[in-house]
Amino acid sequence: MMRPSHSILHPSFRYVPAAATSVAETWRRFGWRPTTGEERRRWRHTGVTLVVEEVAAARAIGYAPPRSPGESRTLTVAA
Repeated sequence: MMRPSHSILHPSFRYVPAAATSVAETWRRFGWRPTTGEERRRWRHTGVTLVVEEVAAARAIGYAPPRSPGESRTLTVAA
């Protein structure tokens, strides 16, 4: 976990209201730059990669309803 460079209790701490800050400018100070329209178009049209070829059928598990009032419910597995 990163620790702040100065404690908010330190005399050098200066509060800046959120309305007076620029998120984009803060990220730029750490090397971020906005993407261009061309970069976004390239990312959007890079093609589709097949990840899964098929999914096997799942077996349903559930309780069968009682057949008569005195019979208990039984667990059934569908084939």
